[in-house]
Amino acid sequence: MVVSPAYRVAVTIPFVSVLVLGLGLLVSAGHAGASNILDYVTFDGVDYIRWPWEPGRSLTRTDLGVEFATIECSLGEDLRGCPYGVDASAAFMPAGTKMYAVRGYATEFRLAAVWKDHVFLYQVWRNPRAKVGGDLYDIKNRVRAIEVRRGEPPSVPAASPVEITAPGDVRALVDMVVRGAMRRPLAHPVDEPRYWLTFWLADGTTLGRPYFVDTSELLGGVVLSREFRALLERYLSAD
Repeated sequence: MVVSPAYRVAVTIPFVSVLVLGLGLLVSAGHAGASNILDYVTFDGVDYIRWPWEPGRSLTRTDLGVEFATIECSLGEDLRGCPYGVDASAAFMPAGTKMYAVRGYATEFRLAAVWKDHVFLYQVWRNPRAKVGGDLYDIKNRVRAIEVRRGEPPSVPAASPVEITAPGDVRALVDMVVRGAMRRPLAHPVDEPRYWLTFWLADGTTLGRPYFVDTSELLGGVVLSREFRALLERYLSAD
């Protein structure tokens, strides 16, 4: 299956709202501009997404592993014939796009799309076979720092995030993620409090995910303990 995150189509806000709800997310109309439509690919029941604001380094061809699959249909090319949930489908990447494994990572966590000589990183957000957070997010022993801010891009003001670099605290937060129980991802109201977490990995790439405070859920259905929230808020309150 072949997908291109740079590929964009005009989609109306009502349609985006339906799509987002189908993904178990809810964004405000202010988030639903054409530049912020969810960019997903789906393979074997696993959904991956790409954020346009991911701050980590870009992938290059040296990061590519074996060819994994080819995109068979694209919502951007066929709204009726390629709905969300179809296997080997994409939101924007055109049919025929090649997908590759990312060296050093499980394909259930990361895939890379190559389109017009650019390499785009897709990272899992939903896997119905995951039993614990580590089955979803393959980040154990990979994270060197975590950034946290209230709200989520691109709605939050341009303010510096709080950085968590103390090795013990980074390990504790990552451990709570990888050991967290899984549940079916919830749909979250627009006004539900959330923190945006950016996990900086040792290779310079990042994983950005919202943490929903009231339901103690990291995007994808990872249920986190009270200690997770308390540790984040200790840093936020000290800023």
